[in-house]
Amino acid sequence: MSFGPPPSVFTESTLAAEKRRKRRRMLVLGATTTALAVLLAGIWALSYDNTDTPSGRSPAAASQAPDDIRETIERRPATPEAVSAVARRAEGVKAGQNIAATGTWATAKTFAKTLGNSITGYRISTDRQAWKLAFPGSVCAATPHVTVDGRTAVAFSSEPTRTDPSGGTVSGPCDRIAMFDIDTGKRLWHVELPEKRLVPARVTMTRGKVIAAWEDGSAAYAMAGGKLLWSHTPGPACGDSGYAGGEALVRVVKCGDADNRRFRVEGTNPETGKPLWTYTATPGVQNVRLVSSSPVVIAVAAGDLVITDLISLSDQGKFRATISVPVQTYVTKCGDGIDVTGPIETCEAVVVDERQLYVATQARDTGTVSAHGQVANEIVAFDLATGKSLRKFDAKIGRPMYPVRMSGDLLIAARESSSPHTPSAAVSIDPSSGRETLLLLYGTVGMLPFEYLDVRYEHGRSFFAATSLAGPVSKDDEGEGLWLADGFETGG
Repeated sequence: MSFGPPPSVFTESTLAAEKRRKRRRMLVLGATTTALAVLLAGIWALSYDNTDTPSGRSPAAASQAPDDIRETIERRPATPEAVSAVARRAEGVKAGQNIAATGTWATAKTFAKTLGNSITGYRISTDRQAWKLAFPGSVCAATPHVTVDGRTAVAFSSEPTRTDPSGGTVSGPCDRIAMFDIDTGKRLWHVELPEKRLVPARVTMTRGKVIAAWEDGSAAYAMAGGKLLWSHTPGPACGDSGYAGGEALVRVVKCGDADNRRFRVEGTNPETGKPLWTYTATPGVQNVRLVSSSPVVIAVAAGDLVITDLISLSDQGKFRATISVPVQTYVTKCGDGIDVTGPIETCEAVVVDERQLYVATQARDTGTVSAHGQVANEIVAFDLATGKSLRKFDAKIGRPMYPVRMSGDLLIAARESSSPHTPSAAVSIDPSSGRETLLLLYGTVGMLPFEYLDVRYEHGRSFFAATSLAGPVSKDDEGEGLWLADGFETGG
């Protein structure tokens, strides 16, 4: 089976250097709402479509039940001029301290963010803390999935994080799963996993069920009450590595040791946990991530240290096509390296609809782009049936654009700006015509590039959040709040 062109050598040291370089490229866009209104009044008249009925509400897709994973359909806000909906900073982070910030969610009225061993909910628009949910130890995994009625799940440790003699932190086992209501902060239930492992658990959801996976094992729980529905224990040679949820349920099974690692992907019956079909990855694949459960799209590290290819499968697990996505060319957010203990349901920068997938090219150097008038990058649409590129959607000069999610038949994308005089934006794109509609214009300060952020667009609002926080280098720099999250909504 082909994985496209042979991957080029791309070492871990090169990846680390590239990551450091991008982290230094901080976005400083400090445009205020008033300035945006003056600067862009003329642009709105030219580019803002008035044919749709304005609405800040996001109706759920037809026929969705409360236990379904939500699939909201966005409406164009009344005006693209954005104001702050959420602005959060983390106080009290000590020098040398690293804090996980796994988990970012938003509903119609609440933004929720994990930091360390707690999750805090903020009322959108007022930015006031509405609730805080604390856990004994750190929140070690989270699912981005949310039910239609606003519930989600996390994995956490039952033991507090300790400080070792060298000043580092030691986390306890990731051995608990909890479900909570995003609007109220109420913990609905929590359960202890069958095995107590230090390896971070992974958690996902499909209709009516929360599924957890740890080192080689897995279990499914009922959303209503947390009753154990089924479980898999590690076998002598193979074990469950993780799941992708949503409309369907798909799992990765890992076999062998580091010197002879093999993977297979299985469509899974969420009622029983039994396989519906099996796809075996080609020998030499070093890791497998799950991009989408329906249609089924997986990401593989084919003989390299990073994800090299996306593979589409049929609903019966039959191979359809391979799409080559070398890290030098595309932004997938699949993660660095081949950490087989890391998240499985990932690659958040790859968006999938029924017929194609969308992935952005790497941003070109802004200085060179400005000098030559070239677009900053493109979002490329690939056919899931053939793997061929169908069309490109060009970004603007100096403003790279990245896919965020589907909203019905439209693709929602985020556009970055590195100029203090030009706002960032959220737009929707019609894949069939290429027509772009402006949704929001906003200014941001001190935000990392898209690759290192949790990005959400929900109920007509854009949210950006850190996935981890690193404390100051020295104690002299302590006391200043670290950027955690920003959200923007229409000012109309």
